[in-house]
Order: sequence, then C-alpha cells, then structure tokens
Amino acid sequence: MRRFVAVVFVDPEDGGYVATIPTVPGVAGQGETEEEAYEDVEKALAFHLESLAESGEELPEDLAPTSARAIEIAV
Repeated sequence: MRRFVAVVFVDPEDGGYVATIPTVPGVAGQGETEEEAYEDVEKALAFHLESLAESGEELPEDLAPTSARAIEIAV
C-alpha cells in the first residue's frame, strides 16, 4: 500500500471543497462536503496511479506523515 496526503480546502470562488495530493500534481477532487472531496480525490488518485502502472511509468513517492489524513492505494 502506498500512502498519500490529501489536502482539502474551501473553494473561495464556487463554494464547496477541493482536495489535492501535493506530491502528485494534477490530481484533484471536489465535493459539496469535505468527505465528498476526499472521496473524489481518492478516485482520481487511484485512476492516475493505475494509468501510470499500466504504461510502465514510475509511480510518485508515497509521502504521508502519521499525523496527516492519508489515502492508501494498492497499486
């Protein structure tokens, strides 16, 4: 399992929440609630990592301190 930190913040323009994975640029999710944003970014991250693995590309570092909310992805 790889662990990644997900950062969630309020979208100041559209309302709702946006979640990103700082160590994986371009992967983001959004939702009406924080939990929906986490779930959306988890799906986006899983899809991104699966695509990288299928094409034989190097997977990003999995960096998640124990104090942060982490998303675990089996690749």
